[in-house]
Amino acid sequence: MAKVTIGGRSYEVEVRGDTVVVDGHEYPVAVKSDAGTTTVTAGGVPYRVQRPAERASGMAVQVDYRPFTFEYEGRLGGGPAPRERKVSESSGGAGATSLVKGGIAAQIAGRILSIKVKVGDTVAKGDVILLLEAMKMENEIKSPTDGIVKDIPVAEGQRVSEGQVLAVVVLD
Repeated sequence: MAKVTIGGRSYEVEVRGDTVVVDGHEYPVAVKSDAGTTTVTAGGVPYRVQRPAERASGMAVQVDYRPFTFEYEGRLGGGPAPRERKVSESSGGAGATSLVKGGIAAQIAGRILSIKVKVGDTVAKGDVILLLEAMKMENEIKSPTDGIVKDIPVAEGQRVSEGQVLAVVVLD
């Protein structure tokens, strides 16, 4: 078990082969490399990751082109690391998502202008879930998949931070 701090947020993390346990929640993980690009898929959500060649605590990494400082204390893995596979095409994400299964996270801090769906609604990939105002611009937050809205843990007018879960959409 290790204490991992990414971008100032701390988590208890353990790597168990193709599974990562984050604060007690298990997520399946796959790592794919293609022409210098690494895609880490955690809990079904792909993240484009760039890191220095040498692994060390305190290293700078980029996740989906955003810089983060990665620090850890302790041992990350108890078993083999997730298998790395070479692929011909890298899979890109359709927007920010979170480690919550089906979670759609804010890409930037802002304020919820309006919520376009309610819990229990069926949505299609690309449907607008809500409008987020950030930096004086309205951003449509869209569903990355077909599914059912299981949770909307935010309210209109609420301020949200980067990475905060805005909605949860799961396959029906």
